[in-house]
Amino acid sequence: MSFVNKFKLLYQHKIVRRYIVTNAFDGALTILGILLAMFFAGIEDPRLIILPGIGSAIALGVSGVWGAYAAETSETANKMKELERHLLVKLGKSNISKKASKMAYFISFVNGTIPLMVSFLILSPFFIVIFNVFSVDVGYLLALIIASVILFLLGVFTGFTAKENMIKNGFKMLLAGVVIGAIFFILARLGLL
Repeated sequence: MSFVNKFKLLYQHKIVRRYIVTNAFDGALTILGILLAMFFAGIEDPRLIILPGIGSAIALGVSGVWGAYAAETSETANKMKELERHLLVKLGKSNISKKASKMAYFISFVNGTIPLMVSFLILSPFFIVIFNVFSVDVGYLLALIIASVILFLLGVFTGFTAKENMIKNGFKMLLAGVVIGAIFFILARLGLL
């Protein structure tokens, strides 16, 4: 099965769509929180911005793979046992069992790679800052724009799948980023950062 066909298959699964949105959202907000903390703390060394971002991205990725694999394999085992009870036959090495097992691996992989990809996209300006292509302030601005676009597009995607107003849903997701920004701004004004 080609990657495109697997992606189409994934899109058809409601649980996978939820995993994609949830983990992309978690990745974007986690990295946004790190960036805002670094910005308000006055960190100007791009390596000190990248390092905690990469650490968080890796943790989110491993958590996504492990958590989804545990959830999917237990759900698959339950479904197989229920199907075996109805069919009165063991499905141990059957095509159904093999396909379900492969799907659990693939879902786990997607679940873990989504927050990694989102995190690296948001952090990407700082990899360029290292080479003095532009300033760290421009890096912060570009990262904020990338995070905002990702949040907005996640909302558009949820609006599309729910057959709701995609623009309105885009702004709803973007609002989460604004809330995080407002919290950091208030904490900084209070002298707590």
